[in-house]
Amino acid sequence: MSFCPRFGGAFLSTLSVLTFVFLSTSRAPAASVGGTLDDDTTWSGTIVVYATVIVPAGVKLTVEPGTVVHLTNGVSIAAQAGGIIEIAGTAANPVSLLPVNATANWGSISASGANSLIIIRHAELARGAVNMGSQATALIEDSYVHDIGSAIVGNSARMVTMRRIHVKNYSETIFNSGTIILAEDSLFESLTAPSSDALEIQGGPPGSIIRRCTLRHASGNNSDLLDFNGTSGVLVEDCLLYDTSDKGMSFGASGAGGSPDHGIIVRNCLIYNTRGPGIAIKDGTTCGLYNLTIHGCPDGFRLYQKFNTPVDGGHITNSYNNILWGNGNSIYLTNDSSVVASYSNFERTNWPGTGNLEVDPLFQNVAQNDFRLATNSPLRRAGLDGTDMGAHFPVGAPMALSHPRIESLTCAGTEVHIGFWVDSEKAYSLVASDTPDGEWTKITDLSPTSLPRLATVTNSITGASARFYRLVTPPLP
Repeated sequence: MSFCPRFGGAFLSTLSVLTFVFLSTSRAPAASVGGTLDDDTTWSGTIVVYATVIVPAGVKLTVEPGTVVHLTNGVSIAAQAGGIIEIAGTAANPVSLLPVNATANWGSISASGANSLIIIRHAELARGAVNMGSQATALIEDSYVHDIGSAIVGNSARMVTMRRIHVKNYSETIFNSGTIILAEDSLFESLTAPSSDALEIQGGPPGSIIRRCTLRHASGNNSDLLDFNGTSGVLVEDCLLYDTSDKGMSFGASGAGGSPDHGIIVRNCLIYNTRGPGIAIKDGTTCGLYNLTIHGCPDGFRLYQKFNTPVDGGHITNSYNNILWGNGNSIYLTNDSSVVASYSNFERTNWPGTGNLEVDPLFQNVAQNDFRLATNSPLRRAGLDGTDMGAHFPVGAPMALSHPRIESLTCAGTEVHIGFWVDSEKAYSLVASDTPDGEWTKITDLSPTSLPRLATVTNSITGASARFYRLVTPPLP
């Protein structure tokens, strides 16, 4: 609920947001480009890339706001060691990178070599990828990457930062051989190829963070939403994961005889409706798991040995405030696996540990995937230090949150402007009242569109001393 005074200041969200609206307009004449750049180069208007463009050491390619780049089948834009590619779209004038042949893939925006750099802001990449090779660095923000197999790849890259991006209709984002990533406020969805992973880290050193992300809809056989192999020191927090053909999160060794994951921390996440375990931990991997809610999975936690070597199962070295309810098994252990748990609620298992329970959590509305605790839930204040068990909501990317949220609210005279994300899979109602406990009146309904969008609704508060707003989904009757 948000409050706006009749006169005076405004509540402003500090969250940066993006509306995904990409318009391709015809501009003439189009410049045709290809080959190695000799000097710093700026593109604007309409560009046709007929052969791979190379950005060598000491050269920068800048793509200005509003530019439309058409790329021929298989061609790329590639920065070598010391080269820089900056795609500098804005919210009002994004850059579009589109295939010349609407049904064929172009190559990638890529960088490889020491001090090579990619910066992508406010861009649409249709049927093309982003690839970082050895020692490359990349920043991708407020962009939409779609209809491509390996959408974002880091192979021995230094650092890949992804903020407020949307990746859709793809087979994988994968980061390996020492690449560190930061992924936040992003939506990864709709994988159809078998053995796909929405986000995978292989052989990652300590330091990667995945937070406030939504990962959903992997229909191809054997597809995980998060998959780590031989990786250490990763933090996963405030994420929403659901609807996949295999595991919500998978942690294990890089292969037979390979190094296991270790030092993984997962906290404040919601996982539901997976066809494999909510969380799988294998082959000597160690994890700490906190404030998780897991529902509708064959196993909540599944710990086991996958490869012949190392001869070891999985190990949850510390965990608390977790709710595993409505799964086939809460905990499934084999191969000398181990779980240390306290102040948690596990269905159909009397798991040892201080404060552990086995009671109906009284979720607010399981049919609508609303796993908030009811006001009379026995798990309220039953967690460690008197906190609530389970995830604390909302979780996930702002553009696809577990629960609706008003992102911005400003007052201008008698008008109030309310901003919020509309997920492509939910309908919303904005309601208002002159008192926090009064009668709520519907202002408007908003229906989903093909992509998440940031909506702004204007409401008059003439005659009122104050107004309170709520955002609800599904719409009120």
